[in-house]
Amino acid sequence: MNEHVDYKVKEAHAGTKFLWWCAGADKKILEYSSYSDHVKYVGIGGVVLATGVMAALSMGFAMHTIFADVNPSTGKMEGNWFITIPIALAWAVIIFNLDRFIVSSTGKGDGTENIKGKEFLNAIPRLAMAVLLGLTISAPLETYIFQKEIQREWNDTKKELAQKRIFETKYQMQTSGSVLKAKEQFKLDSSILAEKDKVAAEKVMVIEDIQIGRNGQKRCVQGANCSQHKDLYNERDQAKAAAEEAQKTFLASKLNVINAEQADIKVLEDEAKKIEAMDAGFLDQIMMLEKLSSQEKAIPQYDPATLKPLEDKPKTVVYASAAAPIWLVRILFMLIEIAPVLFKLMLIKSPYDYMGENVNQILEAKQGISLEHVPDQNDKINKLKVNFNPKRIISIVEHQNKKEEENAKEAITQFAEKERQDIIKNPESFIKPDEPTA
Repeated sequence: MNEHVDYKVKEAHAGTKFLWWCAGADKKILEYSSYSDHVKYVGIGGVVLATGVMAALSMGFAMHTIFADVNPSTGKMEGNWFITIPIALAWAVIIFNLDRFIVSSTGKGDGTENIKGKEFLNAIPRLAMAVLLGLTISAPLETYIFQKEIQREWNDTKKELAQKRIFETKYQMQTSGSVLKAKEQFKLDSSILAEKDKVAAEKVMVIEDIQIGRNGQKRCVQGANCSQHKDLYNERDQAKAAAEEAQKTFLASKLNVINAEQADIKVLEDEAKKIEAMDAGFLDQIMMLEKLSSQEKAIPQYDPATLKPLEDKPKTVVYASAAAPIWLVRILFMLIEIAPVLFKLMLIKSPYDYMGENVNQILEAKQGISLEHVPDQNDKINKLKVNFNPKRIISIVEHQNKKEEENAKEAITQFAEKERQDIIKNPESFIKPDEPTA
C-alpha cells in the first residue's frame, strides 16, 4: 500500500504540546495533523513564550533599578529581590496571556500567503497592541543594553547638575548667607579701624610737634612726665590702645570672613559630592537614552593659554546621535511581538484548519446550529447561521400546549356527558326534597 496513504503523524512530546498551548492551538486536532502544522505552531508558541520571558527580564530589571537601595555593609546600590521577582513574574504572565490571546484570536484571512488590504485592516488593532507591548518590553532592556553609554551620559549630566546646584547655593549664600553677614561686619570693623588709626596718628603727630618743638610749639624735654603735656600723652596712649584694639577686632572679623567662606566652600563641596554620588534611577536612564537618541555629543574648543572654552568657535562633534542603534533594538522587539500575527495572516490553510472547521461544524450540528446560504436581492449569497434547537424546543412546547388544551377540553366534555347520563337514569339523586326550589 502507498506509504502516503498510511501516513502516520510523528508523536509529539510534552515540550511540543506545551508550545502548542502557548500558541493557542487545539492539541487534539494537531495530533492528527501533518508534521508541517506541528512545526508552524511550535514556532508561533515559541515566539509567544519568548515574549513572556523577555517581559519578565524587562520588568525584573526595571523593578530592580527602581527599588534599589544602598547596602550598609557594602555601600553599593542593591535591588530588592522580594519585590523584583513577584512583580516580574506577574508582568510576564500578563504579557504572555495578552500575546496568546492576540495570536489565537487572529485568523488566517483568505488562507493564502498574501496579506490583502482588508485582512491587514482587520488586523490593525491586534498589530497596534503588539507594537505597544513591544515598546513596553524593549524600554527596560534598552537601558541594560546601552548601560555603558547611559552611564557616561549620566556622569556628564551629573557634572552639569552639580555646577547648577553650586551656582544656586552660592547665590543664596551671597544674598543671605553667613559670608554676607561676615563681610558686612568686616566692612564696619574696617571703617572703625581706619577712623581710630586716623585719630591715633593725629595724636602722635601732636606729641611729636611738642617734643621737637615744631609748628610753633615749645619744645618739651620732660616727655610723659611733663605736667603741662601729661593729658596729651595720655590721649596719645589711649588712641594707640584703641587703634590696636580695633586692629585686633579687624583681624578677628577678617578671620570670620575666611571661616565663613571656608564653611560655604565645604557646603558647596558637599552638595557636589552628593550629586556625584547619585545613581541613575530607571527614569533617569530612560531620559539619558532619549538624550542619546536625539542629541549629538559635542565639546567646546579651549584656549590653550587660559584653558577656558572659546564661545566664538564651533564645538567639536565627538559622535552623532545614537538614534539608529537604539531604534533598531526597539524595532527588533516590536517585530518579535507582531511576527506571530503577521505569520498567521500569511499561513496557507492546512489539514489542521480544515479539521478544525470540521470539528466546529460537528459541534454546531450537535447543538442544533446550521450554516445556510441565502441569496439576497442582488443574488449575492450570504452565509446565515440558523439555530434549530430553539425552533425545535419552541415547536415542541407549542404542540404540547395545544394537545394539553385539547385533552382538557375532551376531559371536560366526557365528564359532562357522563354526568348527563347519570341524571337521566336517576334524576332524584340530584334533587333533594328538603331543598327549596327556585
